[in-house]
Amino acid sequence: MAGGLKSVLGVVIVFLVLVTIHEFGHFIVAKKAGVLVPKFAIGFGPPIFRFGKGETEYSIRLLPLGGYVQLAGDMPQDQFFKLGETLAIKLNDSGEAVEIGDPADIEDGMTGTLAFIDTMKAYKLALEVADGYREFPIARRAFLITGKDRIALAPPDRQMAQKPLLARMLIILAGPLMNVLLAMVLFAVVLGSIGIVTSPPQVASVMPNSPAAKAGMVSGDIIERVNGQSVTSWPQLVLEIEQHAKDRLAFTVLRGAKEQTLYVVPRERKSGIGFIGISPAVTHGVGPAIIGGAQQTAVYTQLIYNSFGTLFTHRNAFVKDSAGPVKIVAIIGQQAQLGILNLMNLTALLSLNLAILNLLPIPPLDGSRLLFLLVEFVRGRPIDPRKEYIVHAIGFVLIIALTVVRTYLDVAQLF
Repeated sequence: MAGGLKSVLGVVIVFLVLVTIHEFGHFIVAKKAGVLVPKFAIGFGPPIFRFGKGETEYSIRLLPLGGYVQLAGDMPQDQFFKLGETLAIKLNDSGEAVEIGDPADIEDGMTGTLAFIDTMKAYKLALEVADGYREFPIARRAFLITGKDRIALAPPDRQMAQKPLLARMLIILAGPLMNVLLAMVLFAVVLGSIGIVTSPPQVASVMPNSPAAKAGMVSGDIIERVNGQSVTSWPQLVLEIEQHAKDRLAFTVLRGAKEQTLYVVPRERKSGIGFIGISPAVTHGVGPAIIGGAQQTAVYTQLIYNSFGTLFTHRNAFVKDSAGPVKIVAIIGQQAQLGILNLMNLTALLSLNLAILNLLPIPPLDGSRLLFLLVEFVRGRPIDPRKEYIVHAIGFVLIIALTVVRTYLDVAQLF
């Protein structure tokens, strides 16, 4: 496959996987909680492709800047309507409104002036029509018709805002948690493929004429201690060797059922670090791969968390050390060229980044929405949804502006 095509496919697949997994987390927990989800979108802007299934419209949209699930009642549905406007409604056999919209969009509908609507509790509307004031209940499965769009309206018991506080928190948390789970799975697959270093470290092979070979170390030796200090992992062993170039080290190894002490002097590389010429034994078991995936997720979570802290505490970190869409796309393309395991490893890292970024209390990210819910818990009542919506809208504009600036810096750094 041509290199350019492989890079493009890599970028598309990584974007689709990360966003779909994140939004699916919100989607599936919302559905389990009984919340109506009218839309599931990958990307923003006008739809490139869409289809409807059940209560939900699924779409891929033009701007690959994320995605969203529309949770019915997250913002008041009354905001779709304006008292005094002319509306048309279509009724079912029970006299309930099943379609509400502009008269131009609803054929053979009853037309009138909207006098009253309550989608939060009473779930009904009233029109001023030719023969007077008339009230109509809204059907449990009703739609707002706006041109070619059909937006599902939710009865009170299926609205996000009407659900218990804990259920709403779980719906918000589910997106980032799915990204963490994806990272664990991908790390486990990569580790299971390349092998997981045994603990304590065991020697798989010894380079001829290396310091280890000259000291008498052989394949199968289990390294238990170095200079009397217990060794439990391969990275710990490597660090000990690298820091002691040209120093005489006492290795306590288990060979068969017998302990032996071997004296090794690490050779110095041009970089100044030491090496002794051994490679580690690895295992390919499912269990160790899962454990290794979880451990690697924990380690990288801490590293990413620290790096986000640096962005806020070091003045030039955003310019020099962060990456925007252009740079991320370039990195994904490079890793796609190196093979599927490299791409999976990078996808796991990006998924963790996405999870941690979304948990920051910055509007309109998931962390900000959780903060609003915590405030509701403390004060005993929710913040006005319209005010919350304004805060999220302002935050969204600022994030888009920040993305544009970071994209400009990416392009400037490339050239």
